[in-house]
Amino acid sequence: MKKVLILLSLAFTTIATSAQSFVDTFDANSLGWTESAFESNKGSAVIDKGVLTIKSKGENKAAGAILTALSGVATKVGENTFFETHCYAPLDVKKPFEVIANVKIDKLSSDRICGFVFNYRDGGNFYCFIFNDEMVNFTRYVDNHVVGNITQGVKWENKKKVDQEWKLVCDGDVLSFFVDGMEILKVRYMPLDFSGIGFYTFGKQTLVVEDMTFTQN
Repeated sequence: MKKVLILLSLAFTTIATSAQSFVDTFDANSLGWTESAFESNKGSAVIDKGVLTIKSKGENKAAGAILTALSGVATKVGENTFFETHCYAPLDVKKPFEVIANVKIDKLSSDRICGFVFNYRDGGNFYCFIFNDEMVNFTRYVDNHVVGNITQGVKWENKKKVDQEWKLVCDGDVLSFFVDGMEILKVRYMPLDFSGIGFYTFGKQTLVVEDMTFTQN
């Protein structure tokens, strides 16, 4: 019996240690995040003082139209702008993995939106989860066109100065998204092809990413 317990213990230890993690603390831009250190009339994305900060502002008709289409949120076209940053994660997206991001959001409202981008090839091809004060929306974007989305209504306890932990778990073609440990959306039949991962903001919004953990299971 003791031999069996020892063998089981070794097996569990092997499984536990087989997962490999990389933590990005943003002390430097080690993953090659796309930065725009100067604030344009659209916004900025910059790594400084150990955090990644994305801001959007101003007016841009094209951006307003894109995000209205992506999120299904009734915003006035031309009212707000969109700004994004991304990197190529140290992951094999064909195998199970998870990504955890600790973030701070300036404010959540119908026209102040933030998003988590993944399976990112370029600006016209990616998957994303979009957040506002009422919903989470999963959207697929192919060749600059929305080809599908799923929406889940969510009521956040706090809508101002929001601190959250976002976690994406990929297991085969099943994607699960968690906020503060609670699963809020599960999407099936969504295989991944690209390791690009990032964030964006829309409207007068600021998103601060304090750290990210990439784990290959």
